[in-house]
Amino acid sequence: MIAILLASPQVTVGLANGVNEIDQRTTYVIKAVNHETTPLAANVRITFPPGLRKVEAAGASVGETHASWLVTMPPGESTYEVSGVMRGDPGSAVAATACVYAGDLSRALVCSTDIDEIPDPQVTPGAGVLTALVVLLVLTSAATASYLMTRSRRCVGVLVP
Repeated sequence: MIAILLASPQVTVGLANGVNEIDQRTTYVIKAVNHETTPLAANVRITFPPGLRKVEAAGASVGETHASWLVTMPPGESTYEVSGVMRGDPGSAVAATACVYAGDLSRALVCSTDIDEIPDPQVTPGAGVLTALVVLLVLTSAATASYLMTRSRRCVGVLVP
């Protein structure tokens, strides 16, 4: 008995973006490489994080959770882009996964995941100290004004020789 192994097409995929801050547009860049000498009928799909809104992806079918390109990948590198506005909580992590399928959507040939931590908003150094000084100045001014008003009322009925 002779067993014949059918090799999967040789494809690699990379995914990068760089989420910088929430409520800003971010772009995911998918680079898929067909290492074969012949074109490959493929479905390039990215599943984006739940917080991505206002999604745009040229040439793709865009759903609630993913964008998908039905393509014939030529030999070599092909690039696909999807962008959207990221929503989320500072300090949380967001992940997107890009996969290349050939025929069977239940089994990817290759996948790549990009995980980013949403940074905390920029903090102005010394802002806490500055706020404390402003509050102290307001309280001191109010106390001084109150003292002067009370003192001037006491002196009105007093005869000074």
